[in-house]
Amino acid sequence: METLTLKCEKTRELSIYDFFVVLQVEWLQADIRQKIYQSEKDKKYWGRVKEGKENTILKIAERNNLPNLFNDPYIKAEISSRVFQKTSYPLFTYKNAEMKAELEYLDLLFYYYKGTEVRFELEDGSSQTGTVAAYQPFDAFVTVNVNGVHTRVPVTKTRRAHL
Repeated sequence: METLTLKCEKTRELSIYDFFVVLQVEWLQADIRQKIYQSEKDKKYWGRVKEGKENTILKIAERNNLPNLFNDPYIKAEISSRVFQKTSYPLFTYKNAEMKAELEYLDLLFYYYKGTEVRFELEDGSSQTGTVAAYQPFDAFVTVNVNGVHTRVPVTKTRRAHL
């Protein structure tokens, strides 16, 4: 008698520890998306994604006696440094090209959403705060309103003042 063996293919070839780190990065990215996306539907969706990743992180941490971004400030800072750039938008990761095509535009659009308070670096190295007046995802510049004056600022020098 012949038997058919079905083998589940892994979507990732990672060690448990690498998977654990990636989950924490993805949790932080979901947290950012939950905060910046505008619709309640999107906020709820990213909240559910976050919750699922948090549960998995906590299970792995407990099973392997590992510190994580929820209970260790050093780990939290390390994970944050993988996502947040000093003077620009967060580095989002995408599962595949299809997900990137679907989400990258929205990530940029909502990160620099009109009316959002941003901090940007001037040529002399000082920083200033204003609100986004206009931004088109993938453009190199964001237009920032500072006391009624619109200034074009490089995206690479502009980040949200608060998340």
